[in-house]
Amino acid sequence: MDSLLRPLLDAPAVVVYLVCFAIIAAETAVLPGIVLLTLSTLLLMGFLAERGTLHFGLAWPVAVVAAVLGDQLAYLEGRRLRRSRLARRVGQERWERAEAAIARYGVPAVIAGRCLAGFRTLVPRVAGSAAMPYRRFAAGSVCAAVLWASAELLMGHLTALVV
Repeated sequence: MDSLLRPLLDAPAVVVYLVCFAIIAAETAVLPGIVLLTLSTLLLMGFLAERGTLHFGLAWPVAVVAAVLGDQLAYLEGRRLRRSRLARRVGQERWERAEAAIARYGVPAVIAGRCLAGFRTLVPRVAGSAAMPYRRFAAGSVCAAVLWASAELLMGHLTALVV
């Protein structure tokens, strides 16, 4: 494991911030991003902040902005996703149930979706497809990103104290 992390640990801080930003934003923005390890990325950022490689006060906004950006891009994609091959593959009935859940629960669904791996990539798309008002989606996305990034970075930070 050490050999896998060594290039990142030895890289300048700005490179680490950029790589982490790209991974976090891509997880939601790019549908195949579902396999990206954003939890590990955030834990690593918190760990590196405790070790002095990164600054926690900068790692936090980098993570939040990346998460919000990824959500916004996925929401915009969702606005035209309803007519896509993916929507047909998922099936009309499943897609309508997902849209109904977003319509029923609104912002809390967006917040919960950010905190659940796998759903993180789908909820913004479904919200866009369901024509959830953008302001409501954006408010939920920002709240969720702040909560999610704070919790994960803090866990990485605390882990470094124990190790």
